[in-house]
Amino acid sequence: MKCKGTWKEKTPSGRTVKRKCNNELSEYAIFCDKCGTPTNALSTKLNAKKNWQEVRETFTNLRGSFYKFNIFFLITVFIPIGAVIFFQKDLAQFIGIDKYLFLNLALLLLVPLSLIPFAFDEENYSQNFSVKNYFRKMKYYPKFFLFTLENIIFFFILKVLCTGYLIGVTVDPILAPVRVILVLHWITIMFPAPLVIIRKNVNPLAALKVCYTASAETRWQQFFTLFYVATANILGLLAVGLGLLRSISFSYLLIENYYNKMNEYRLFEKREN
Repeated sequence: MKCKGTWKEKTPSGRTVKRKCNNELSEYAIFCDKCGTPTNALSTKLNAKKNWQEVRETFTNLRGSFYKFNIFFLITVFIPIGAVIFFQKDLAQFIGIDKYLFLNLALLLLVPLSLIPFAFDEENYSQNFSVKNYFRKMKYYPKFFLFTLENIIFFFILKVLCTGYLIGVTVDPILAPVRVILVLHWITIMFPAPLVIIRKNVNPLAALKVCYTASAETRWQQFFTLFYVATANILGLLAVGLGLLRSISFSYLLIENYYNKMNEYRLFEKREN
């Protein structure tokens, strides 16, 4: 496959002319390494909207098989996390510790539970959503615990730098939106990390580096993928919470499928070393 882009070149007379690139591209190229012209990768296989459409078709045929797992997950993981976030002030006062400290300690224990489905077997992933399989994969809880801890530390550093938390320093108000942007950016580029930890068999710290570099060309599409995940779950909540019985498993399938697309383009392998 040859690049169809153009690049500018100066002739000996000083004129600037356009040349056809015609650079030979690899099968997994996202941008031409000579002229920088994008291939069709970000508008086809690595496109967030097309990924959503693909998963929706698969999910429509299987959605009835997810209800038991989604009910279990909603009761044991989703509701406890929501309760901790919503009632953090009252719970922290009851225990007698700082609200921020309480919230992060609670999330450190609960968030790894929400990551367990990413450890389900890769083969026929959409058919592995069962309570029995969930408990069988609890052996990966320590890895997800360390991954969650790394993220909490990162967010803590951002809070200190952007709000002056604990150090008693007045900071510029502009740092508040900066912090929000950095948090969203971090979540966007790190959402494949739980799958990288399991399927690439790397430690949680190495997974952060792999995901950071692997997402260099796909960050906007990853952001839109998370936008679809958030939208599905918000709509699920608005439907008296009953919509979550569909959106929970759909969210995992959406993330896992986009990870597969990134993996197909060797974005993790070629950047691991």
